[in-house]
Amino acid sequence: MNAISWALRYANNSFIYLNNTTPCGTDRYKTWYGTFMLANWNKVKGQYKNITNVFNSKTMTFDCGCTDAGYYAYVYRDQPYIIHLCSLFWSAPMTGTDSKAGTLIHETSHFQTIAGTYDYAYSKDGCTSLASSSPSKSIMNADSHEYFAENTPVLL
Repeated sequence: MNAISWALRYANNSFIYLNNTTPCGTDRYKTWYGTFMLANWNKVKGQYKNITNVFNSKTMTFDCGCTDAGYYAYVYRDQPYIIHLCSLFWSAPMTGTDSKAGTLIHETSHFQTIAGTYDYAYSKDGCTSLASSSPSKSIMNADSHEYFAENTPVLL
């Protein structure tokens, strides 16, 4: 499978998890999004539904011209379905932490029409700290969405 197929699987599995799990503060949810609030749970669930729909039904453009070292990818929030892939993307694993598939979820979540996320925090440590200090920001943080979807190591 390629990165797009894995990103679809990750996004869909995240949506199914949120849709089929009783809304509560599961370890997986609390790790990446902080204290449970039903409105936040529902917002995140809707964001993963939108991300899944993108990988399922939209034509995406991948611009491979970025040579910036130190970056995986970038997007312009108001230009949906165009992802600029950079140097770190090509050396990332297909799946798992900081993967190609996770990068595609991260970048897709930035599009205003999909989830409208920002980059409030990067890295697992940064995202878990953000979840503890500001759940309202963590549900709008692209890396939090990536790590929730990658779910490595597995949290229930």
